[in-house]
Amino acid sequence: MIRHSDNASESWKILPWKQFRRNLFRLQRRIYKAVQAGDKRKATSLQKLILKSKAARLLAIRQVTQLNAGKKTAGIDGKKSLTINERFELEKLLQASSNDWKHQKLRSIPIPKKDGSTRMLKIPTIADRAWQCLAKYALEPAHEALFHAKSYGFRTGRSAHDAQKILQISLNSRANGIKKRVIELDIEKCFDRINHTTIMDNLIAPKGIKTGILRCLKTGINPEFPEQATPQGGVVSPLLANIALNGIEKVHKYQSHGNLVEPSIRYADDMVSATRCRMV
Repeated sequence: MIRHSDNASESWKILPWKQFRRNLFRLQRRIYKAVQAGDKRKATSLQKLILKSKAARLLAIRQVTQLNAGKKTAGIDGKKSLTINERFELEKLLQASSNDWKHQKLRSIPIPKKDGSTRMLKIPTIADRAWQCLAKYALEPAHEALFHAKSYGFRTGRSAHDAQKILQISLNSRANGIKKRVIELDIEKCFDRINHTTIMDNLIAPKGIKTGILRCLKTGINPEFPEQATPQGGVVSPLLANIALNGIEKVHKYQSHGNLVEPSIRYADDMVSATRCRMV
């Protein structure tokens, strides 16, 4: 057990957070460039460095215990936010086990929907969320190098406003003529039906992260569909959904029957195609 003095709170506050972020960003930028260049071996080696990085581990713990909206929502172990000493102890646990992380069970919370039904939000423990955040730091830059340009949901530096702007430009009557049709697609129960094999086959990651991600997926499964679903309360789940759905933006052009089309605009599991019809 690691002991910290009574000034643990002060020692946490004075950690060089800006320097930590710079160190992490440098590694992430190198991962991004390696994947862009087609060197996945180099990318996975750099991802291992993120798992070994104390700066990345501390940033992940800070993110889930202080910054995320769900910091006060406990997992199945009843812990939330964590004391300063518990945060330092968690960093040591991540250091020892991040390459072979075993997920605990999930806490299920029913969320009412507008149609009267409910969806189950499955909440990991704070420790599992910290590991997922650490894994996300390693996975995100690798896949950002490959994600489609018209995908806007759950991506760093992108928002729903960006998707709205592109839609406005595409649908403006002065853009490519006035005759257009709009096709809207929403994938029903997307998070509940995403195939685990699809995610794992497309995942760019070293063995340690892949093993942890697969355990994460299997922890939140529906017994009726053991090879499907991502836990909807997990830190890494939106990224995994984007990995599985990447490329779907181009599917409409194969069903356009001769019409001129642009790639669909996607935000998570919602997609809009603005088709420019030829004059007859």
